[in-house]
Amino acid sequence: MLRLVEKCYTLFVLKGRALVLFASDVLLAMLQQTATHVTATVLALVAFYLSLVSTSLPPTTYERDQVDKAIQLLADRGFSDEVFLLKGTTTFRRTDHWLNAFVEKENAYASTNFPFQIVTVYSDFFSKAADDTERAMILLHEARHLMGENENEAYSYVWRHREQLGWSLESHGTTESFVTIEQQTREAAPELFNCPEKAWEDCTE
Repeated sequence: MLRLVEKCYTLFVLKGRALVLFASDVLLAMLQQTATHVTATVLALVAFYLSLVSTSLPPTTYERDQVDKAIQLLADRGFSDEVFLLKGTTTFRRTDHWLNAFVEKENAYASTNFPFQIVTVYSDFFSKAADDTERAMILLHEARHLMGENENEAYSYVWRHREQLGWSLESHGTTESFVTIEQQTREAAPELFNCPEKAWEDCTE
């Protein structure tokens, strides 16, 4: 009787080991398949990113200096999260890559390709923006896109924080950029302008 029990126990142990080995093989195969798919996806994304960078031009030294001054102004005004993204994760370009070339742009100062963290600064960024503050305002908008925000959220954020930035009706209300951005903000974030009791119906005033 004891011998029979020992045989049953031995058979049970052998079957248990076989199941464990089978499960290990299945798990290993699944991990290998997952790793293969992840690697392929990463390589595809890297290739796509490189295609965007290689088909566009970087800013000139002068243009890069203007970008850096605007970023520093954002840092001085307390926009640390946005500065981190602009300094640490962003590739700046001054001409459109092949993807942006398919998108019609009107009165564009800059554009962002999320999640590839590419910001293209157009000629209006340097010529129509009145000063470093207005260029900082434009980069603040693009930084919100770097966070994944849509146009409504980005326009709303910049408009709500314009006093902190130092870009207000009193300081820049007559500039071409202020007039343009105010109109675009009214179109993109109309919920900010539905307060009849406030000046210009601007709820943030």
